Amino acid sequence: MERYLKRTSKSDENVEEPAPGPKKKREASVAWDHFKKDVRKTHGVCNYCGKAIKTNGNTTNLLDHLRHMHPDRLKVGKGQNDNATALDVFVGRSTFYSNDSARKRKLDEMVMNMIAVDVQPFSCVEDEGLINLLREMDPRYKLPSRTHLRDTVLPNQYDRLKIVLISVLDKIDFLALTTDLWTSRANEGYITITCHFVWTGAKLISAVLATRQLVTSTNHTAPNIAETISSVLTEWAIASKVVCVVTDNDSTMKKACELLKYKHLPCVAHTINLLVQDALRFPVVESILSKCKSIVAYFKRSTVAYEKFKEAQGVDQPVGLLQEMPTRWNSAYEMIKRIIKTNEHITVVLVTSRNAPPPLTPDEVDV
Repeated sequence: MERYLKRTSKSDENVEEPAPGPKKKREASVAWDHFKKDVRKTHGVCNYCGKAIKTNGNTTNLLDHLRHMHPDRLKVGKGQNDNATALDVFVGRSTFYSNDSARKRKLDEMVMNMIAVDVQPFSCVEDEGLINLLREMDPRYKLPSRTHLRDTVLPNQYDRLKIVLISVLDKIDFLALTTDLWTSRANEGYITITCHFVWTGAKLISAVLATRQLVTSTNHTAPNIAETISSVLTEWAIASKVVCVVTDNDSTMKKACELLKYKHLPCVAHTINLLVQDALRFPVVESILSKCKSIVAYFKRSTVAYEKFKEAQGVDQPVGLLQEMPTRWNSAYEMIKRIIKTNEHITVVLVTSRNAPPPLTPDEVDV
Protein backbone atom coordinates (compact mmCIF):
# COMPACT_ATOMS: atom_id res chain seq x y z
CA MET A 1 0.00 0.00 0.00
CA GLU A 2 2.98 2.28 0.51
CA ARG A 3 3.25 2.98 -3.18
CA TYR A 4 -0.18 4.60 -3.01
CA LEU A 5 0.88 6.98 -0.26
CA LYS A 6 2.58 10.22 -1.03
CA ARG A 7 5.67 10.96 1.08
CA THR A 8 7.44 14.21 1.69
CA SER A 9 11.08 14.54 0.83
CA LYS A 10 11.96 15.06 4.53
CA SER A 11 9.74 12.48 6.18
CA ASP A 12 8.36 8.99 5.78
CA GLU A 13 5.09 9.99 7.34
CA ASN A 14 1.91 9.33 5.41
CA VAL A 15 0.25 12.33 3.87
CA GLU A 16 -3.47 12.51 3.18
CA GLU A 17 -4.59 13.03 -0.39
CA PRO A 18 -6.26 16.39 -1.07
CA ALA A 19 -9.99 16.31 -1.58
CA PRO A 20 -10.82 15.59 -5.20
CA GLY A 21 -12.09 18.61 -7.18
CA PRO A 22 -14.87 18.68 -9.78
CA LYS A 23 -14.33 16.34 -12.71
CA LYS A 24 -13.33 17.95 -15.96
CA LYS A 25 -15.73 17.57 -18.84
CA ARG A 26 -14.62 14.81 -21.16
CA GLU A 27 -13.37 16.12 -24.48
CA ALA A 28 -15.39 15.01 -27.51
CA SER A 29 -13.72 12.42 -29.71
CA VAL A 30 -12.15 13.68 -32.91
CA ALA A 31 -14.18 11.03 -34.72
CA TRP A 32 -17.10 13.45 -34.59
CA ASP A 33 -15.17 15.73 -36.95
CA HIS A 34 -15.91 13.10 -39.60
CA PHE A 35 -19.31 11.80 -38.43
CA LYS A 36 -22.68 13.18 -37.42
CA LYS A 37 -24.99 11.56 -34.88
CA ASP A 38 -28.25 10.20 -36.22
CA VAL A 39 -31.60 11.05 -34.64
CA ARG A 40 -31.45 7.95 -32.43
CA LYS A 41 -27.93 8.90 -31.27
CA THR A 42 -26.93 5.24 -31.56
CA HIS A 43 -25.16 5.55 -34.90
CA GLY A 44 -22.70 7.90 -36.50
CA VAL A 45 -23.31 8.91 -40.13
CA CYS A 46 -20.12 9.27 -42.18
CA ASN A 47 -19.66 12.72 -43.71
CA TYR A 48 -18.00 11.21 -46.79
CA CYS A 49 -20.02 8.13 -47.79
CA GLY A 50 -23.20 8.56 -45.71
CA LYS A 51 -22.95 5.11 -44.12
CA ALA A 52 -24.43 4.75 -40.59
CA ILE A 53 -22.00 3.09 -38.16
CA LYS A 54 -23.15 1.80 -34.76
CA THR A 55 -21.22 3.49 -31.96
CA ASN A 56 -21.70 0.98 -29.07
CA GLY A 57 -21.12 3.83 -26.64
CA ASN A 58 -17.65 4.63 -28.04
CA THR A 59 -16.03 5.79 -31.28
CA THR A 60 -13.87 2.73 -32.03
CA ASN A 61 -16.14 1.57 -34.86
CA LEU A 62 -16.15 5.06 -36.31
CA LEU A 63 -12.35 5.32 -36.38
CA ASP A 64 -12.10 1.80 -37.84
CA HIS A 65 -14.46 2.86 -40.63
CA LEU A 66 -12.29 5.88 -41.39
CA ARG A 67 -9.12 3.80 -41.40
CA HIS A 68 -10.49 1.14 -43.77
CA MET A 69 -12.86 3.11 -46.02
CA HIS A 70 -11.35 6.60 -46.06
CA PRO A 71 -7.60 6.18 -45.45
CA ASP A 72 -6.84 9.50 -47.15
CA ARG A 73 -8.66 11.24 -44.33
CA LEU A 74 -6.21 9.72 -41.87
CA LYS A 75 -2.99 10.64 -43.64
CA VAL A 76 -1.12 13.59 -42.22
CA GLY A 77 1.04 15.62 -44.57
CA LYS A 78 4.21 17.52 -43.88
CA GLY A 79 4.12 20.63 -41.73
CA GLN A 80 1.46 19.29 -39.35
CA ASN A 81 0.86 21.09 -36.09
CA ASP A 82 3.54 20.13 -33.54
CA ASN A 83 1.01 20.53 -30.74
CA ALA A 84 -1.35 17.91 -32.20
CA THR A 85 -2.04 14.89 -30.07
CA ALA A 86 -1.26 11.35 -31.19
CA LEU A 87 -4.95 10.78 -31.90
CA ASP A 88 -5.13 14.04 -33.86
CA VAL A 89 -2.25 12.79 -35.99
CA PHE A 90 -3.97 9.43 -36.43
CA VAL A 91 -7.18 10.87 -37.84
CA GLY A 92 -5.63 13.91 -39.52
CA ARG A 93 -7.55 16.43 -37.43
CA SER A 94 -7.20 20.13 -38.29
CA THR A 95 -4.63 19.53 -41.05
CA PHE A 96 -4.57 20.13 -44.78
CA TYR A 97 -3.00 17.93 -47.42
CA SER A 98 0.60 18.89 -48.00
CA ASN A 99 1.31 20.55 -51.34
CA ASP A 100 3.40 17.58 -52.49
CA SER A 101 0.84 14.91 -51.55
CA ALA A 102 -0.65 12.78 -54.34
CA ARG A 103 -4.18 13.52 -53.12
CA LYS A 104 -3.64 17.32 -53.29
CA ARG A 105 -2.14 17.13 -56.78
CA LYS A 106 -4.99 14.95 -58.03
CA LEU A 107 -7.68 17.29 -56.68
CA ASP A 108 -5.88 20.34 -58.11
CA GLU A 109 -5.86 18.64 -61.50
CA MET A 110 -9.59 17.90 -61.23
CA VAL A 111 -10.31 21.55 -60.43
CA MET A 112 -8.23 22.58 -63.44
CA ASN A 113 -10.10 20.06 -65.59
CA MET A 114 -13.45 21.47 -64.40
CA ILE A 115 -12.35 24.99 -65.34
CA ALA A 116 -11.26 23.84 -68.80
CA VAL A 117 -14.26 21.62 -69.60
CA ASP A 118 -16.87 24.05 -68.26
CA VAL A 119 -15.05 27.14 -69.58
CA GLN A 120 -14.92 28.75 -66.14
CA PRO A 121 -12.66 31.65 -65.08
CA PHE A 122 -9.73 30.95 -62.77
CA SER A 123 -11.39 33.21 -60.23
CA CYS A 124 -14.09 30.57 -59.60
CA VAL A 125 -11.77 29.06 -56.95
CA GLU A 126 -12.55 32.16 -54.87
CA ASP A 127 -16.33 31.63 -55.07
CA GLU A 128 -17.83 31.06 -51.63
CA GLY A 129 -20.22 28.35 -52.82
CA LEU A 130 -17.47 26.18 -54.33
CA ILE A 131 -15.24 26.67 -51.29
CA ASN A 132 -18.02 25.59 -48.93
CA LEU A 133 -18.93 22.60 -51.10
CA LEU A 134 -15.37 21.24 -51.20
CA ARG A 135 -14.85 21.96 -47.51
CA GLU A 136 -17.89 19.81 -46.72
CA MET A 137 -16.78 17.04 -49.07
CA ASP A 138 -13.15 17.01 -47.96
CA PRO A 139 -12.18 19.27 -45.04
CA ARG A 140 -8.50 18.59 -45.63
CA TYR A 141 -8.46 19.94 -49.19
CA LYS A 142 -7.64 23.60 -49.68
CA LEU A 143 -8.36 25.10 -53.10
CA PRO A 144 -5.31 26.47 -54.92
CA SER A 145 -5.11 30.14 -55.79
CA ARG A 146 -5.99 31.37 -59.26
CA THR A 147 -2.33 32.27 -59.93
CA HIS A 148 -1.17 28.77 -58.93
CA LEU A 149 -3.71 27.23 -61.30
CA ARG A 150 -2.75 29.57 -64.13
CA ASP A 151 1.03 29.50 -63.72
CA THR A 152 1.65 25.96 -62.45
CA VAL A 153 -1.24 23.49 -62.76
CA LEU A 154 -2.38 24.55 -66.25
CA PRO A 155 1.10 24.50 -67.89
CA ASN A 156 1.89 21.13 -66.28
CA GLN A 157 -1.39 19.64 -67.44
CA TYR A 158 -0.93 21.09 -70.94
CA ASP A 159 2.59 19.67 -71.24
CA ARG A 160 1.39 16.24 -70.13
CA LEU A 161 -1.53 16.19 -72.59
CA LYS A 162 0.67 17.51 -75.37
CA ILE A 163 3.01 14.53 -75.00
CA VAL A 164 0.00 12.20 -75.29
CA LEU A 165 -1.30 13.96 -78.42
CA ILE A 166 2.14 13.95 -80.06
CA SER A 167 2.38 10.19 -79.56
CA VAL A 168 -1.06 9.79 -81.18
CA LEU A 169 -0.25 12.06 -84.14
CA ASP A 170 2.97 10.12 -84.67
CA LYS A 171 0.85 7.08 -85.59
CA ILE A 172 -1.39 9.02 -88.00
CA ASP A 173 -0.60 9.11 -91.74
CA PHE A 174 -3.20 11.62 -92.94
CA LEU A 175 -5.11 14.46 -91.32
CA ALA A 176 -7.04 17.60 -92.19
CA LEU A 177 -6.99 21.08 -90.70
CA THR A 178 -9.65 23.67 -89.99
CA THR A 179 -8.59 27.19 -89.15
CA ASP A 180 -10.00 30.68 -88.80
CA LEU A 181 -9.06 34.12 -87.56
CA TRP A 182 -11.08 35.69 -84.74
CA THR A 183 -10.97 38.70 -82.45
CA SER A 184 -11.13 38.53 -78.65
CA ARG A 185 -13.17 40.86 -76.44
CA ALA A 186 -9.94 42.76 -75.82
CA ASN A 187 -9.86 43.43 -79.59
CA GLU A 188 -6.83 41.18 -80.09
CA GLY A 189 -6.59 39.02 -83.21
CA TYR A 190 -5.98 35.26 -82.93
CA ILE A 191 -5.82 32.25 -85.19
CA THR A 192 -7.02 28.82 -84.04
CA ILE A 193 -5.82 25.67 -85.80
CA THR A 194 -7.57 22.33 -85.27
CA CYS A 195 -6.59 18.96 -86.71
CA HIS A 196 -8.99 16.12 -87.58
CA PHE A 197 -8.14 12.47 -88.15
CA VAL A 198 -9.59 8.97 -87.99
CA TRP A 199 -8.46 6.94 -84.98
CA THR A 200 -8.93 3.35 -83.85
CA GLY A 201 -12.41 2.00 -84.53
CA ALA A 202 -13.05 4.51 -87.33
CA LYS A 203 -13.58 7.23 -84.74
CA LEU A 204 -13.21 10.84 -85.86
CA ILE A 205 -10.96 12.79 -83.50
CA SER A 206 -10.56 16.58 -83.39
CA ALA A 207 -7.80 18.29 -81.42
CA VAL A 208 -6.94 21.98 -81.10
CA LEU A 209 -3.26 22.44 -81.91
CA ALA A 210 -2.93 26.13 -81.17
CA THR A 211 -4.71 29.38 -80.44
CA ARG A 212 -2.21 32.19 -80.82
CA GLN A 213 -1.61 35.57 -82.36
CA LEU A 214 -0.12 35.75 -85.84
CA VAL A 215 3.66 35.90 -86.20
CA THR A 216 3.20 39.59 -86.95
CA SER A 217 0.07 40.50 -85.00
CA THR A 218 -0.62 43.70 -86.95
CA ASN A 219 -0.37 42.00 -90.34
CA HIS A 220 -3.26 39.84 -91.59
CA THR A 221 -1.82 39.14 -95.02
CA ALA A 222 -1.73 35.70 -96.61
CA PRO A 223 2.07 35.25 -96.19
CA ASN A 224 1.84 36.08 -92.48
CA ILE A 225 -1.07 33.66 -92.00
CA ALA A 226 0.81 30.95 -93.92
CA GLU A 227 3.93 31.46 -91.81
CA THR A 228 1.93 31.16 -88.58
CA ILE A 229 0.22 27.95 -89.72
CA SER A 230 3.56 26.51 -90.84
CA SER A 231 5.17 27.20 -87.45
CA VAL A 232 2.36 25.32 -85.66
CA LEU A 233 2.61 22.32 -87.99
CA THR A 234 6.39 22.20 -87.54
CA GLU A 235 5.98 22.28 -83.78
CA TRP A 236 3.73 19.22 -83.94
CA ALA A 237 5.76 17.53 -86.71
CA ILE A 238 2.73 16.97 -88.97
CA ALA A 239 3.40 19.27 -91.92
CA SER A 240 3.81 16.30 -94.29
CA LYS A 241 0.58 14.64 -93.14
CA VAL A 242 -1.89 17.42 -94.04
CA VAL A 243 -4.12 16.50 -96.99
CA CYS A 244 -6.40 19.54 -96.98
CA VAL A 245 -7.26 22.72 -95.09
CA VAL A 246 -10.84 23.87 -94.52
CA THR A 247 -11.44 27.61 -94.07
CA ASP A 248 -14.12 30.14 -94.91
CA ASN A 249 -14.30 31.66 -98.38
CA ASP A 250 -12.07 34.61 -97.54
CA SER A 251 -9.56 35.24 -100.35
CA THR A 252 -6.71 35.78 -97.87
CA MET A 253 -7.20 32.33 -96.33
CA LYS A 254 -7.37 30.77 -99.80
CA LYS A 255 -4.11 32.47 -100.75
CA ALA A 256 -2.44 31.28 -97.52
CA CYS A 257 -3.30 27.66 -98.38
CA GLU A 258 -1.93 28.21 -101.86
CA LEU A 259 1.38 29.43 -100.41
CA LEU A 260 1.54 26.38 -98.13
CA LYS A 261 0.77 24.14 -101.15
CA TYR A 262 -2.17 22.51 -99.39
CA LYS A 263 -5.51 21.68 -101.00
CA HIS A 264 -8.14 24.20 -99.86
CA LEU A 265 -11.75 23.23 -99.17
CA PRO A 266 -14.30 25.98 -98.50
CA CYS A 267 -16.48 25.54 -95.42
CA VAL A 268 -19.84 24.10 -96.53
CA ALA A 269 -21.81 26.00 -93.88
CA HIS A 270 -20.12 29.27 -94.82
CA THR A 271 -20.77 28.64 -98.51
CA ILE A 272 -24.46 27.95 -97.89
CA ASN A 273 -24.67 31.10 -95.80
CA LEU A 274 -23.21 33.18 -98.64
CA LEU A 275 -25.69 31.69 -101.12
CA VAL A 276 -28.69 32.36 -98.89
CA GLN A 277 -27.52 35.88 -98.07
CA ASP A 278 -27.35 36.58 -101.79
CA ALA A 279 -30.92 35.30 -102.20
CA LEU A 280 -32.13 37.44 -99.31
CA ARG A 281 -30.84 40.53 -101.13
CA PHE A 282 -33.46 40.19 -103.87
CA PRO A 283 -35.43 43.49 -103.73
CA VAL A 284 -38.78 41.81 -103.11
CA VAL A 285 -37.33 39.95 -100.11
CA GLU A 286 -34.88 42.51 -98.76
CA SER A 287 -37.49 45.20 -98.05
CA ILE A 288 -39.78 42.79 -96.16
CA LEU A 289 -36.85 41.29 -94.28
CA SER A 290 -35.78 44.76 -93.18
CA LYS A 291 -39.33 45.46 -91.97
CA CYS A 292 -39.39 42.17 -90.00
CA LYS A 293 -36.09 43.05 -88.31
CA SER A 294 -37.41 46.48 -87.28
CA ILE A 295 -40.56 44.88 -85.80
CA VAL A 296 -38.54 42.41 -83.75
CA ALA A 297 -36.15 45.19 -82.65
CA TYR A 298 -39.12 47.25 -81.42
CA PHE A 299 -40.43 44.44 -79.24
CA LYS A 300 -36.92 43.73 -77.93
CA ARG A 301 -36.54 47.40 -76.91
CA SER A 302 -39.96 47.85 -75.31
CA THR A 303 -40.73 45.63 -72.33
CA VAL A 304 -44.28 47.01 -72.22
CA ALA A 305 -44.95 46.08 -75.84
CA TYR A 306 -43.40 42.65 -75.32
CA GLU A 307 -45.67 41.96 -72.32
CA LYS A 308 -48.71 43.05 -74.36
CA PHE A 309 -47.57 40.69 -77.14
CA LYS A 310 -47.37 37.73 -74.76
CA GLU A 311 -50.76 38.57 -73.20
CA ALA A 312 -52.36 38.84 -76.66
CA GLN A 313 -51.43 35.21 -77.36
CA GLY A 314 -53.64 34.10 -74.46
CA VAL A 315 -51.69 30.94 -73.63
CA ASP A 316 -49.76 29.78 -70.57
CA GLN A 317 -46.49 29.53 -72.47
CA PRO A 318 -46.39 32.27 -75.12
CA VAL A 319 -43.66 32.20 -77.75
CA GLY A 320 -41.17 35.01 -78.23
CA LEU A 321 -39.69 36.69 -81.27
CA LEU A 322 -36.25 35.93 -82.72
CA GLN A 323 -33.87 38.43 -84.28
CA GLU A 324 -31.90 37.64 -87.44
CA MET A 325 -28.11 37.25 -87.30
CA PRO A 326 -26.34 37.97 -90.61
CA THR A 327 -23.71 35.27 -90.03
CA ARG A 328 -26.36 32.55 -89.68
CA TRP A 329 -28.67 32.21 -92.64
CA ASN A 330 -31.14 29.98 -90.76
CA SER A 331 -31.70 32.74 -88.22
CA ALA A 332 -33.53 34.76 -90.88
CA TYR A 333 -35.72 31.75 -91.59
CA GLU A 334 -36.50 31.25 -87.89
CA MET A 335 -37.29 34.97 -87.46
CA ILE A 336 -39.78 34.99 -90.37
CA LYS A 337 -41.32 31.69 -89.31
CA ARG A 338 -42.01 33.02 -85.81
CA ILE A 339 -43.45 36.30 -87.16
CA ILE A 340 -45.87 34.48 -89.49
CA LYS A 341 -46.98 32.25 -86.62
CA THR A 342 -47.78 35.21 -84.33
CA ASN A 343 -48.53 37.93 -86.90
CA GLU A 344 -52.12 38.35 -85.70
CA HIS A 345 -50.97 39.17 -82.15
CA ILE A 346 -48.09 41.33 -83.41
CA THR A 347 -50.51 43.43 -85.46
CA VAL A 348 -52.86 43.97 -82.49
CA VAL A 349 -50.03 45.33 -80.36
CA LEU A 350 -48.43 47.48 -83.08
CA VAL A 351 -51.64 49.27 -84.09
CA THR A 352 -52.40 50.13 -80.45
CA SER A 353 -48.90 51.26 -79.45
CA ARG A 354 -47.24 54.64 -79.86
CA ASN A 355 -44.11 55.04 -81.99
CA ALA A 356 -44.44 51.46 -83.20
CA PRO A 357 -43.39 50.39 -86.71
CA PRO A 358 -46.19 49.54 -89.17
CA PRO A 359 -47.33 45.90 -89.18
CA LEU A 360 -46.93 43.64 -92.18
CA THR A 361 -49.53 44.02 -94.92
CA PRO A 362 -51.43 40.94 -96.21
CA ASP A 363 -49.40 41.07 -99.45
CA GLU A 364 -46.14 41.09 -97.49
CA VAL A 365 -47.30 38.14 -95.44
CA ASP A 366 -48.07 36.25 -98.67
CA VAL A 367 -44.58 37.00 -100.02
